[in-house]
Amino acid sequence: MLLGLQDAELVGPTGTERINEWADWIAAAVAQTVVHPITAERDAFADRVDTLSQIAKRHKDGYTEAVGDVQKLEARVADLEAELAQLRAAATLDRL
Repeated sequence: MLLGLQDAELVGPTGTERINEWADWIAAAVAQTVVHPITAERDAFADRVDTLSQIAKRHKDGYTEAVGDVQKLEARVADLEAELAQLRAAATLDRL
């Protein structure tokens, strides 16, 4: 096949068969040397994108959870400050 169609009979059914074999060989060679490496690179890139997407989602979920925790803690601090203010007010009244 490396010689291509040199000295090949190209007329009639035998020629058609020979041309088809040569075209198939070229397609296979191109696939092996060009398409397969590009496909492998594309698949590796897609895997990296999937991994990064999963990491980003976990970070987003973690951030959302942390914001919720902060809001709960801020509410608890406000409750404790209100309770402390009541205790101070009661202590001030007891001193009078």
